[in-house]
Amino acid sequence: MAVKYEKKKKPDNVIVNNINIQNASHNTQDIQNWKTAVKAFENLVNPSRTALYDLYEDILLDGQIEATWGKRQDAVLNQELIFVKDGVEDEQICKLLNSPDMRILIKELHNSIAWGYTLIQVNNIWYDETEESYKIDFDLIPRKHVHPEEGFECISRQQSMATKDWMYMEPPLANYMLWAGDKTDKGLFAKAAQYVIYKRGGFGDWSQFAEMFGMPFREMVYDDYDEATRAKLEQGLQEWGAAGYSLHPRSAELKIHQTGGSTGSNDVYNSLIAACDASISKTILGNTLTTEQGETGARSLGEVHKEVEDAKTANDKQFILSILNTKFRAILKRFGFNVTDGDIWYRSADKDWNELQTKWNIINSIADRVPVDDDYIYEEFDIPKPENYEELKEEMRMQASFNPFENALQNPFNEEQHSKPSKANNLLNRLKSFFL
Repeated sequence: MAVKYEKKKKPDNVIVNNINIQNASHNTQDIQNWKTAVKAFENLVNPSRTALYDLYEDILLDGQIEATWGKRQDAVLNQELIFVKDGVEDEQICKLLNSPDMRILIKELHNSIAWGYTLIQVNNIWYDETEESYKIDFDLIPRKHVHPEEGFECISRQQSMATKDWMYMEPPLANYMLWAGDKTDKGLFAKAAQYVIYKRGGFGDWSQFAEMFGMPFREMVYDDYDEATRAKLEQGLQEWGAAGYSLHPRSAELKIHQTGGSTGSNDVYNSLIAACDASISKTILGNTLTTEQGETGARSLGEVHKEVEDAKTANDKQFILSILNTKFRAILKRFGFNVTDGDIWYRSADKDWNELQTKWNIINSIADRVPVDDDYIYEEFDIPKPENYEELKEEMRMQASFNPFENALQNPFNEEQHSKPSKANNLLNRLKSFFL
């Protein structure tokens, strides 16, 4: 049973109170910015994550990133966590694991897959009697200030350079720190960022194309050397809406050359943007058909794509559990929660009965040829094994071994017996109608 803590004063060693935090830079991004940011991240002497993480903040404004990463994250956040010890759920710890603060904490841990690394400092855990809910006071250490690279493993006061101001992997600071991700991992956003940049460029060119050719093009001609007429015509064109126009002397010739017709050019931009969105979906979800309908959106193909996405969800859940059952469980101990010999799990989802039926048919086919362990069946179908299992199993054996035809009356179709009607024959007929 967990100890109900009251809120305490925030400790003096909270890192975020001593970091010089700066706003993200939302400059216009291009592929060269992306390449430069990656090189700065990989710098062995003075690694800097600032430019790359500013780029990540910028691409989060993209709708396809929001849709795909949000979908992958929802698959993890919309699952209930449980704490089991000696086969019994702990009600208080389960309540903590499904509190609003815990949901945010898990979201930040899961973000390390997209960003590459996450560092969290847990300051306090207590029970709020008013809201009847557990509270977790924690801080996400700004990622630009965290340097988990080999030889650094520190938090820097300034984001511009890697300085060893706090060594977060060393006690006592490490006792209240949660970190997730690989030390040199740039995250999924590093791969997705290039497609967002190309897509924005495509939208910009498409917008310019629509402005130039989406409205009727106007042409006016004036006599050579008639500057007064030219000035009046130009003023009239400027006041006549925003459509494109040309004003030239009568002796000059105007020609507009199109690359492949307005409709064809329009398809080029649309195809570029669609290709970028598809690449973002593949990068984050591993598929496209679960987020958008393609030309080959057959059901069987969609099921294959869904299996790929489900595999990523299962991997994400195991990633979160590995952190909760190690570093986070150790922190819970320090705040007085009795979690020794217990484990954190996701509650089993509702059963897919079609899948279970298929599995049962396969097991039955195997059991016809080789023995199948009963415990395997209990585990596969998530069925609780009864306490008096051996007793019930023996009753089933007795019923299966009972044969009403083991005596002299065992052959109800014996011609000799049928030729002589008797009470025994009548009994056989009744037994036959009952068992057959």
